Amino acid sequence: MYSFMPTCLAQNVHKSDSLIAILKSKNLSKKEQAVLLEAISFYHPQLDSALYYAKKSLKFSLEIDDRVLVAEAYEVIGTIEQQLGNNSQSLEATFKALEIYEHLDLKERQAKVNSQIAIHYTEGKEYMLAIDYLEKAYLIYQKSNKRVNEALALVNLGEIYRLSGDLDKAQSAFLKSLELDKELNNDIILGYSLGNLGMIYAAKDDYENAKEHLTKAITILSQLNDNYSVSVYLSELALLYKKESDYKKAESKLLEAYNMAENAGLKEQIRDFSAMLVALYEEQNNFQKALAFQKVYQIYQDSLVNKTNIKKIEQLKASYEIDKRESEIERINVISSNRKNISIGLAIGIVLFALLAFLLYKAYKKIGFANIDLSEQKKEISVKEQEKALLLKELNHRVKNNLQMVTSLLNLQSNSITDDSAKEVITSGKNRVEALSLVHKKLYQEGIETRVEVKPYVEELVLNLIHGYAADVTPDFIIEPLSINVDKAIPLALIINELVTNTIKHAYTNTSKPKLKIIIQQEEGYLNLEVIDNGIGFNQEDREKTDSLGLKLISSLIKQLDGTYKTVIKNGTHWVINLNIK
Repeated sequence: MYSFMPTCLAQNVHKSDSLIAILKSKNLSKKEQAVLLEAISFYHPQLDSALYYAKKSLKFSLEIDDRVLVAEAYEVIGTIEQQLGNNSQSLEATFKALEIYEHLDLKERQAKVNSQIAIHYTEGKEYMLAIDYLEKAYLIYQKSNKRVNEALALVNLGEIYRLSGDLDKAQSAFLKSLELDKELNNDIILGYSLGNLGMIYAAKDDYENAKEHLTKAITILSQLNDNYSVSVYLSELALLYKKESDYKKAESKLLEAYNMAENAGLKEQIRDFSAMLVALYEEQNNFQKALAFQKVYQIYQDSLVNKTNIKKIEQLKASYEIDKRESEIERINVISSNRKNISIGLAIGIVLFALLAFLLYKAYKKIGFANIDLSEQKKEISVKEQEKALLLKELNHRVKNNLQMVTSLLNLQSNSITDDSAKEVITSGKNRVEALSLVHKKLYQEGIETRVEVKPYVEELVLNLIHGYAADVTPDFIIEPLSINVDKAIPLALIINELVTNTIKHAYTNTSKPKLKIIIQQEEGYLNLEVIDNGIGFNQEDREKTDSLGLKLISSLIKQLDGTYKTVIKNGTHWVINLNIK
């Protein structure tokens, strides 16, 4: 486990918007603009825009030759590039900041940047380089009598030693941090030191000391609601019990870690703990439980792979936005240079041909005014288009956030209700809201487009429902690559939500091997949707008895899309739906 506390951006939409408004409304000096731009980049929620404002701050800082502001701008750029995954650009900017701080002899800032560089090298598993830079930071804090920073540097140093395999040095560092904490009485330092020391003892097969230190760390960090660290230490305890063949305690601790990670939404930990549970149950020949957690592992593994792809897209997007802005600046400079040359040419013409120059001047003046008017109109149109795009993207973002808040409120309400029928109604409503939220999430991720890619959206929707109901079924998707407008995507999402939810809840009674197939194809402006299961099926009489909101909603939504449907009851239920998406 990493115990680093790296510099990160404090994303805050309202704060960045307020600062941008100040930048536009006030006549500021270049120094004031540089400071304000750096603050905007720190708070801006979009990494590409944050990087743009940070580079603009750097430009003004270089123009006024304020070395501290230049170094601070490089620091922020390094942090943003790191979050984008551009490690070489991040290190380059961070080293430039360090060079300036060393030249100005700003010791504590040197220590901070040295720690940041150490994190870079640790993530790249270049542990010797990481240790070198973190030791420099530690010595600075030690000499400056900054005890808390000194202790944190020791914890981080001990962690790098542990990762590099030098367990003795790691143990020594953690013992020193514990000694310092006797003076500081800092629960964070105490918890991390005990927990990581427990992992050292575990690696040295000193099981009793390992369990004692890990247990103390879990107690301390639980009070601080540090779910990530507590879950990791619990999983380490589970491994110790497993080595001692105490499978009951190993299972108990590992399930506790898994549940904590699930409640906190820690996807990487859910994936890792699922894999550990699979191994534990396989070792006990409990293949049914092993299979259940293998499915959970696969779902989260796929989700994390998708997250990595999104990060790569963000990298490309940021590079594109910066290049686009720089190209625009270069184009403006070329236009300015051309106008200057024209002015010089006109001046020479006036000297040589006074009368002709006068006539040309009048003609040029008229053309100039026309060009200015045209240019202003183009700029106004461009600004309005950009504002429209940003507003549309922000709208999708805020709608998604509001829908997620409604989902959370419904979830809280569901937890407080004991009546099963009422609880089921609220859960169904929550799933419908989540289906809508997922549409706006996709629109927000894909930019200003109002179209949704059907295949990834439907797959994520169905997998979320299966995971939410803990259903033992692996869906089979046959979906053509196509996109549809958002006003068609929302009814389609609700139709699929109702069909899949109904199938999961009612179809698989006494079905040993549940199957679910989703088929979506496009044909001449129509979308053909088929949902097939091998459950118990239902007849017309059952449908009339049920008279459920879900079936009414399905029928209403199909009519809304000018569609038709039929059901085939044979070895399960087969829905065949034809929707107009023109």
